[in-house]
Amino acid sequence: MMNLNSISLSETNVVTSSISHELNTPLNAIIGFTDLILEEESLEDIKSFAAIIKNNSSLLLDKIQKVIALNSLDYENDVFLEEVSVSVLLEKSQDIIAKEFGRNKRMFSINCNPTAEEQSITVFSDKPKLEKFLNHLLLSAFYLNKEGQVFLSFNIVYKDGVKEALQVLVSEEQLANFGEQKSSFEEDIDAAVSKLRFEDGIGINLAICHKISKKIGGHMYLKINSNNKVISFELPVGNLYGANSHQDTGIKVLVVEDEPVSCCALERVLADYPFMVIRTSAQGIIAGAAERLAKTDIVIINEEIKEMPVRNAIDRLIKKNPEVSFLIEESCFNRESDIFIRHNNFFYYCRYSAEAQIESALDRIMKYRDKETTNTYKQSLNAG
Repeated sequence: MMNLNSISLSETNVVTSSISHELNTPLNAIIGFTDLILEEESLEDIKSFAAIIKNNSSLLLDKIQKVIALNSLDYENDVFLEEVSVSVLLEKSQDIIAKEFGRNKRMFSINCNPTAEEQSITVFSDKPKLEKFLNHLLLSAFYLNKEGQVFLSFNIVYKDGVKEALQVLVSEEQLANFGEQKSSFEEDIDAAVSKLRFEDGIGINLAICHKISKKIGGHMYLKINSNNKVISFELPVGNLYGANSHQDTGIKVLVVEDEPVSCCALERVLADYPFMVIRTSAQGIIAGAAERLAKTDIVIINEEIKEMPVRNAIDRLIKKNPEVSFLIEESCFNRESDIFIRHNNFFYYCRYSAEAQIESALDRIMKYRDKETTNTYKQSLNAG
């Protein structure tokens, strides 16, 4: 059953209804004023109607482009993890707000005074996707309250004294200690949603936000009561793509490479497996990207790992998750290194190998993970 004080955007048709309304409103205006022009004799009125048609045509085009962008997200499956600090996100938000204020003169207050320690807190995320998320989140926020200010705050969520998540809130009214106020959001949700459906502009932006939030491992909710509307987003500091994530199930593969090898047969082979593929750079794995993931099943390394920081990162990951397996491009390692002698869960491939050879390497990894597997992994998939 849906929590009465929280609307998950995947559990209601609020977004779909709003998108339909957002498209139909300018379309109906275009059709209606076109009919009026055909009947009107006054040149002044014709010019006025033409201006309305032009404005609504621009609005409709903008909405259509956003719907296309929304649908294209279904095909953007790559996630590239890098370290992002709260201070960088705050700076990006200020840039977005300044541009929007210059465009429509709306007031937007940043209620955000993180401590020096909080500003230095980092999350691992796909930075371009996270910035796109912030952009559409803030555009949505402008429609929460058409008359007055809307508020943005960044918070760090703690659990048992441990940093659990970065929380981003946008709200119609200023909030303090939102975690303590959640129980107050218990008003008539259906009535609140019916109002929100016709807040022109919020539906498509929220739909884009929702899709991006799932792809980057976050959780997004809409919380409403009679006095306030709040869009809440939480991105785990650790345990990324863990419990409660829509991508919690399945095998997670972390590919470590600074520049993607587009011609490599490995990419074509990976597409045939039901893996969730996450990418990071050598610097990303050194900084702890693999350890921030809730689970890393396979690590594919396409960057040279002779340097001690990378080897230390591999050792840390093995200590955290002894079951992890490694598939290493053979030109990227030193066979004499003790790190390869100490572990038997290292497998190798050549980026210039044929697809069948790379499939064989992946099947060896899957057999290592499941000692009783007799068929190749792909054969077992096909067998159901």
